[in-house]
Amino acid sequence: MVYDLLTTHPLTVRFSRYALRATSRLRAALSFLEMLLRTIVYIDGYNLYYGLLRKSAYKWLDLFSLFKDHVLDASADLTEVRYYTAPVLGRMSDDPESPQRQRLYLQALRKIHPGRITIIEGKILATTPHQRLVKPIPEAPHLQMVQVYDFNEKKTDVNLASDLLAGAWLGAYDQAVVCSNDSDLEGALATVRRHHPHLRIGLVAPIPGDDHRRISRDLAQLADWAKVLSPVHLANAQLPARIPHTAIKKPDTW
Repeated sequence: MVYDLLTTHPLTVRFSRYALRATSRLRAALSFLEMLLRTIVYIDGYNLYYGLLRKSAYKWLDLFSLFKDHVLDASADLTEVRYYTAPVLGRMSDDPESPQRQRLYLQALRKIHPGRITIIEGKILATTPHQRLVKPIPEAPHLQMVQVYDFNEKKTDVNLASDLLAGAWLGAYDQAVVCSNDSDLEGALATVRRHHPHLRIGLVAPIPGDDHRRISRDLAQLADWAKVLSPVHLANAQLPARIPHTAIKKPDTW
């Protein structure tokens, strides 16, 4: 807009310049928001636990902070973390307190990030099959078969894969990040890649060490990017010892 500086009131000119600057800033902000990728993280809980957490001191893990602050880049707008797990059975644990600690941890996640972390539970199927020995036992050379406990997690992979596909078809995300190194998820990632090529897929492998060659090749070839979680990430993304406004606190031993 052009003003006659001899006839236009100075306040009018000053206000107009301010309005133009404000409009420019607003357009820049809107442009930035349009570039952000609505991101949902899908975590295979048992793959994460047995891949990295089982023998670590970092089980009191803040999953939302882990990805928002330490894994994803500035282009990601993290809208939800979906955590797939199954209730631990007492008889499958070396420590009888494990089931209670798991329940406490899930409560902590729900309380500290309401509406941002969704926990989807499958189940553990316990059986007692007879298995053939790989090598004979010297003290019992006649023994060829033994009966063992066998624990199998059910529904976790299927639930994760189903939700990943549903999110793609429903337009729930611009970017899906899968935290797993389980090649059983290859089919779901391939389907998203084939039918929704505009969507980004990230892969975060919960494996010890930083050797990218250990990332599942079946999964990595379908991802736009892949990363390895490190103990530093885990250490820097711990929940507070006591969850604010609750009686929930980190177990003394875990």
